[in-house]
Amino acid sequence: MFTAEQDTIIIMAHFRSGTRNPEGTWSYSLQSCIDQFNEHFPEANFTYDTFRQRKQVLVNRFLNRNCICKGKATGRPTVLTAPVVEDIRNRMEQSPNKSVAKLSAATALILSTKKRIL
Repeated sequence: MFTAEQDTIIIMAHFRSGTRNPEGTWSYSLQSCIDQFNEHFPEANFTYDTFRQRKQVLVNRFLNRNCICKGKATGRPTVLTAPVVEDIRNRMEQSPNKSVAKLSAATALILSTKKRIL
């Protein structure tokens, strides 16, 4: 919903809206953040809750990683570990004329994974 440029404005507006309390803690104004965002993007269409949630995600990212980048997705773990590749290599050496489909059936890996090894 929000672009990278809009994310940057949101996090900058968040820190600009901060005021230090007498106890030494900081308070941040969501409304001030929204107003500053609207100055940069008057045509942006969003709900109050959507903006609040996005701002919180960005602040948490910044506090935890010192950046607002999304980070690399973990994705699905690879099944092509060294022992698996070695097992397939051994099977191919034992039966060099066996088709890839039959080799795939003999092991737990899918055909497309076998083709990547080849």
